[in-house]
Amino acid sequence: MGQQRIIRTYLAIGATTTLAQSLIWGVNTLFLLDVGLDIFEVMVVNAAFTVAQMFFEVPTGIVADTLGRRISYLLSCSIILAATVLYLGLGLLEAGPISFALVSVLLGFGFTFYTGAVEAWMVDALQAVGYEGRLEPIFARYGMVFGVSMLIGTTAGGLLGQLDLWVPYAVRAIILVPAILIGVLWMRELGFTPRPLKVSRFGEETKRIASAGIAHGLGDRVVRFVMFA
Repeated sequence: MGQQRIIRTYLAIGATTTLAQSLIWGVNTLFLLDVGLDIFEVMVVNAAFTVAQMFFEVPTGIVADTLGRRISYLLSCSIILAATVLYLGLGLLEAGPISFALVSVLLGFGFTFYTGAVEAWMVDALQAVGYEGRLEPIFARYGMVFGVSMLIGTTAGGLLGQLDLWVPYAVRAIILVPAILIGVLWMRELGFTPRPLKVSRFGEETKRIASAGIAHGLGDRVVRFVMFA
């Protein structure tokens, strides 16, 4: 696997996942209101997603650092796909706020498997094939891909929502399929050796990842740029 293929895979992952994510950003509140929730219940559902991301961020990082970055990415896309289908189904059934909040927790859980895993995969893979260039230009290109994909996704989501508010969710689920295929077909664990995930070491691994995140995340200029971009 060559350097350019690794970079192209990294950018392709960014494009497909960002496009899928952003399709519902502009219509989610309208969708929830349309299926019968009031504005307070919508806020609770959205808060459930945010709290889940905060709660699971470090624990799910253990998967990427043990079983592998590729596994973590595939888990993320698969969970988000399943949760999106459930979310859509709840909307068609006009379910209550508790059901939507639970699925929002599942969505937040899924997103945390993605955080940092793809960047770590790209860096490990490039180092394994002898890449000697700077990483900042690659992260900058990813930032541009992210911005363009987000613009396309939010605009397309709004247009699709004109047809019906459930349509952007269905399209998101469809786009997540090629996102999963990219991980299955193109991602290879280079420069990283997966190891078993032991329940007995879960607490130790969680503490290690939290400490490493502070030291290497906030303390590294390149990583800090990606975190706050």
